[in-house]
Amino acid sequence: MFDDQDALFSLASKDQGLLEEKRIDQRQIEQVLEAFEQAGIKRPADQEELIRTCVVRPVASMQDLLAKDVRPILQRIEAKATGKKPVTGSAWDNREGETWIDKL
Repeated sequence: MFDDQDALFSLASKDQGLLEEKRIDQRQIEQVLEAFEQAGIKRPADQEELIRTCVVRPVASMQDLLAKDVRPILQRIEAKATGKKPVTGSAWDNREGETWIDKL
């Protein structure tokens, strides 16, 4: 009676596949390379280091990146080019100017 309805909760279903995340496409690769060029980050070692700080898994080449990785990489490149520090920590740590407490 409930056999068909129980399939909804079956985690070992044969038809159930893992969702594959979208790989980076050629347009996005060109966008990242152009951003590196505009920011003056030309050394491959510097580019790899910047990418490694944005992605939490090993990446052997640009083709190993996922589409979701592009935005954080571009933001980090822009921050490095404009001299902005990456936003980390709390709002207090990332404040721009001095406060009255800093002046004490």
